[in-house]
Amino acid sequence: MQIPLVSVITAVYNRRSTLPRAIESLLRQQFQDFEWIAVDDGSTDGSFEIVKKYASLFHHVQLIQKSHTGIADTWNTGIRAAQGTWITFLDSDDAYQPDHLQIRVDYILAHPETDLLHSTATLIGREEDFWVPDRHNPSRNIHLKDCAIGATFFMKRKVWEILGGYRPVLFPDADFLERASARFTVVKIDAPTYVYYRNSSDSFLTRVKSKDQNDKQ
Repeated sequence: MQIPLVSVITAVYNRRSTLPRAIESLLRQQFQDFEWIAVDDGSTDGSFEIVKKYASLFHHVQLIQKSHTGIADTWNTGIRAAQGTWITFLDSDDAYQPDHLQIRVDYILAHPETDLLHSTATLIGREEDFWVPDRHNPSRNIHLKDCAIGATFFMKRKVWEILGGYRPVLFPDADFLERASARFTVVKIDAPTYVYYRNSSDSFLTRVKSKDQNDKQ
């Protein structure tokens, strides 16, 4: 079987209600040379049953179930299993526009020096939910448009390998990008084809925002 160019990682944890939207947006992609890797992080709401229901619709798919260990380990687990040269993500409560993968593949083919790209996103929710704690100064908030949204990362597998993967810190995606920027060619493009839903009460950043600043996980 031909190895796909891109591996799309979806971390799943109790997202039964939003998973169909995410998965169906992946099935509608114009670019189809990808594998989908869904890693269930110990869901208890039947999310993995939904994942299995859709699996037969993909040309290349891997389904992984594990105990609950958190987002950084879940991303790392998916990437370890990935076969693609390029790694990207689709959160289980978000969605892609149909040209999302095609735009990124076109960019990296035109700019082979790129090691990691990330992008703007379409934000869905209330304006007040678009402000999140600054990881360097949690007493102040910054707007998501000024943040790197980790699910938009599109990177060569070697970046993850050389950096030793994601670390279990409060914002593992921001931490990863900071380390990658110091060693690799990283670019940001204006292509808001990642649809980032901030209207879910259990979204990661919503939970972070509502936590006491002394309670870090």
